[in-house]
Amino acid sequence: MLRVIEPMLRGPSGHYAEFVRALAARSEGVFSRIEVVADPRAEAFLPSLGVEAVPVAAHALPRGPGAELRAVRASLAEGRRTLVLTANASHAFLAETAAFVGGDALARLTLFVHWPLVKPQARLALALARRVRARSLFLAPTRGVRDALAEADCARALQVAYPATRAAGCRLRAPFRHLLMAGAARINKGLDVVAGLAERLARDGRDLPLLVQVSPKHVDRHGSREDAVVARLLAANYAGLVADPKAPDRGEYAARFEGALVLAPYERAKFADGVSGVVLDALLHGAPVIATSGTWAGDVVERFDAGVVLRERAAEQLAAAVDRVIARWDHYAACAARASDALAAEHDPRALARAIAAAPASEPATVRASRGGL
Repeated sequence: MLRVIEPMLRGPSGHYAEFVRALAARSEGVFSRIEVVADPRAEAFLPSLGVEAVPVAAHALPRGPGAELRAVRASLAEGRRTLVLTANASHAFLAETAAFVGGDALARLTLFVHWPLVKPQARLALALARRVRARSLFLAPTRGVRDALAEADCARALQVAYPATRAAGCRLRAPFRHLLMAGAARINKGLDVVAGLAERLARDGRDLPLLVQVSPKHVDRHGSREDAVVARLLAANYAGLVADPKAPDRGEYAARFEGALVLAPYERAKFADGVSGVVLDALLHGAPVIATSGTWAGDVVERFDAGVVLRERAAEQLAAAVDRVIARWDHYAACAARASDALAAEHDPRALARAIAAAPASEPATVRASRGGL
């Protein structure tokens, strides 16, 4: 049995839900069941993800490290294998301060770390989490994250593919339909560059459909910064723009990739070593991608020739890349279809389930998948 802890899991769509759904779908014979401790609003839909809500109401997570620590402590005390779905250095430090630091309790704790923990405060938190670094399992979706954990002396740091699946019956090699900025639009994902593209298309009298999801995400952290850029996007008065203020459900989200050219001009500094769930989803569903060089997304696009990689994140370069892909749409769509088949096998969530379920190893190993070896 596995217990997953994720306070940001609130709705049945989005990457928190998809992570859990994918893991549950491929855990047969590995875990007898998967329980989830999440935001209280998640209890009603968790069964639709193939998992169970933890039956103890006190374990439902309001936001805050104290509640999360109590949930981890309770799970380990009950003898559960425990997965913190989006872990950072603070989770390691909090686990170090928990009551259950002896015996094999910490060996049952798995921390899935999505981004390199390299900031000074993260390094300090990891340094203080001595017993967690020695006993708990740290999972990394890319080589860069894995290397950062190894440099921090995390004894059990494994590289494992980010779990993802493609929708059944998705149509590959579909004719071009629209430009798509999928997922909640953010500045570090190139919202400003896409706004500049809309301005350029409007100025040139183009009519390419452009769908942008402008629903907020993590509003307390950076949502207000996006407001001005969204206003700029709308002020472009581009006739082909569809600005969607709501996050789509799972089916609609997957359907948007059919015939889509996905725009992902992400910031290098932020996305150099982290998996882009949106780009992974795009390629799994056969959509060519325009990504930034020097990022995980750019590397995987180049690997399959499934789109174009930007050397410079600017509207002019993005517009040129759009024209290049559309001019050779059949080629890039075929490459994206080949990427879909390869990535579906490489990102099979069963690898993650087995890594979590495996008995503690005396020497760290690597479960294949990464930037540069995806």
